[in-house]
Parts: sequence; structure tokens; C-alpha cells
Amino acid sequence: MSTLRTSLIVLLAAAGLLAAGCDKKPADQAKKEEAKPAAKIIATVNGDNIMETDYQGYLQIRQQQVGPIADKDKEKKIVLDEMIDKMLLAQHAVSSKLDQDPEVSSLIKRVREEILAQAVKRNLLRDNPISEDDVKKRFEQEVENTHKTEYKVRHILVKEESEAKNIIALLQKGGKFNKLATEKSIDTQSGKNGGDLGWVNQGMVVPEFFNALMKMNKGVVSTEPVKSDFGWHIIKVEDTRPLKIPTFEQFMTDQHARANIYRKMQDDKINNLLKDIKTKAKITVN
Repeated sequence: MSTLRTSLIVLLAAAGLLAAGCDKKPADQAKKEEAKPAAKIIATVNGDNIMETDYQGYLQIRQQQVGPIADKDKEKKIVLDEMIDKMLLAQHAVSSKLDQDPEVSSLIKRVREEILAQAVKRNLLRDNPISEDDVKKRFEQEVENTHKTEYKVRHILVKEESEAKNIIALLQKGGKFNKLATEKSIDTQSGKNGGDLGWVNQGMVVPEFFNALMKMNKGVVSTEPVKSDFGWHIIKVEDTRPLKIPTFEQFMTDQHARANIYRKMQDDKINNLLKDIKTKAKITVN
């Protein structure tokens, strides 16, 4: 009764497990999967088997949600009882033809698609590992394309262009930037500090904001408001300095930065596969 293997609970757990597997570790640590022994059956419910791999997958998701239990024998009994209960409910749902309900069927279909999509991503990244040399090349490319200046910035953010222009007019008449930021900026976090954003560099602010910064000199206030998805910005550059760029060796010791570049490289691989698939696909949007 393989239909039961597609019960919603099991599908959701598997989807979460596969998704987690895509981001779990840098691909330079990934290894080809070796041949594994035959899967062990740990329980059977009305002819449906619960495999050891099912149990381990369910256990991992459960531990992420509620934490592990110190007594492992007790934990195994609790987890296995849960799996059996859910399988019994799934069997009852199938015998009651709930799997044929349009809403349930649609949900099962979407979760199945998510699992298959995650499986493709997992296999792609497993079979095409990212080496340290690959990371070094990407790091050097990003350094080459990085703007080498960072800026000490204040801003005032408002919703309407007309309001931004009125504030600029007030500034040009001698209004104090810090005071106006506190009074008028809808960015309350920086507004309470006179609009202070601290030191920013490329990637820390939205592109429209940074593009405007690159055209401004130290001590300058923008004479035209800058539009972004957040609203309209009036920008003041208080200072500039050369951006400190780490060596590759220093970069590799930064866990967050390293994970970020691996993720970008993984996304590139997935997007390239999607691009290739889309060129061969027949897609109609009604």
C-alpha cells in the first residue's frame, strides 16, 4: 500500500529533511554516497512498513521542533508510537477516500512536488561539489567587483517624494539634519539617532541608496531624494574611508561569510539547471 507513503505528515517531514540537507554543509565536504545496506524494517502497520530511514528522518525533524529526549529508549518508543498513530490515521484517511478530496489531493500534490524539487537540488549539489579552489575564485571575483569605499551615513526616510523635497528645502535653508531625521523619518530605528546608519558598504543597503552614495562626497547632503522600495531617502555623507577587505584566509575563518558565498554558489548551480530545463520545457500560462 505505497499510497500511504504519501500521507501528508510523512511528506512534510521528508520535504523539511531534504530542504535542510541542501544547506547543511559546504559542498567541498560532501562525498559521494557509498552503497548502503538494505533498509531495516522496524514496524509494520496493516502491511505498511516503517523503515529505519523513515524513523531517522522523522526523529530529526521532531528533534528540531521540540528538542531531543535524554532517555533514548524512551524517545524511540515515543517517536515510533507517533509514527504508528499517524500511519493508522493515514490508512483510515485512504480507506475513507479522503485522499481523493480535491483540497487534500491538491495539497499532497504540492508537497510531493516540493520533495522532488528538493531531491533534485540535493543530488545536484552532492554530485557537483564546490571545492575550496572554486570558493577562492568566487571570492576573488567578488573582491574585484566590490566598491572599495565605505561611507558614514545619515538618512531621512519618508513616504512621499513631495515631503522629501520639502525636507531638502528646509535643509538648504539651514535646517539641522539630525533634528529633522528625528522628527520626520519613518525609519524610527535610525531616526531616534538623528538618522545615523553608521558605516555602510556595498551590499549593506539597497542598490538605489548605494548608487547615490557613490556619487556623493564627504559632507554632502543629497539635493534630490532617492527612491527605493522603502520610500524616499534624503542622504547625508559624513565621512568616507577605504574598505578593509579580508584576505581569502581571513574570509575562510568567518563562518557567516563563508556560508553566504557557498549559498550563492549553490544557488547559481540550481539556477543554471533551471535555465537549461526551462529552455526545453513547454510552458503555457493562462
